[in-house]
Amino acid sequence: MTVKLSISVPDDVAEYLQSRGNASAAVVEAVRRVQPQARRARQREAAQAYGAFLRERSPRQRDDDRAMIEESNDIALRDAQW
Repeated sequence: MTVKLSISVPDDVAEYLQSRGNASAAVVEAVRRVQPQARRARQREAAQAYGAFLRERSPRQRDDDRAMIEESNDIALRDAQW
């Protein structure tokens, strides 16, 4: 189902939408990008992909990552007064 809406937009947005072949599709795409449910789905998908990437790392790669993190923390905390 679709609903026809009439909206007012700033000049720059109107110019952009008019330059698109299908202004409705551009608006739908933009709104769906910012909808909380869609954003959570993208975040969940990215987290799952990152988890899969981490699971495929070799023990040597994990050790190298751990060492890099420790060195980075040491650099970040250097001269820090606790």
